[in-house]
Amino acid sequence: MTTINVKGMHCAHCDMLVTMELEDRGATNVSANHETGVVTFDGDLAPETVKEAVEAAGFQVA
Repeated sequence: MTTINVKGMHCAHCDMLVTMELEDRGATNVSANHETGVVTFDGDLAPETVKEAVEAAGFQVA
């Protein structure tokens, strides 16, 4: 399981956006928590791919 910190999420819709972008790139078991800024997921995604997904959702990897 991979854990990242994401800046800028402030509601459940934000969680959903990050989850969808990561899943579209092959991540599974994605869990995003806007209250803590923590996102966890399974899958072998390159760091560049993770950053791309988070940015596509409108946020930044912390």
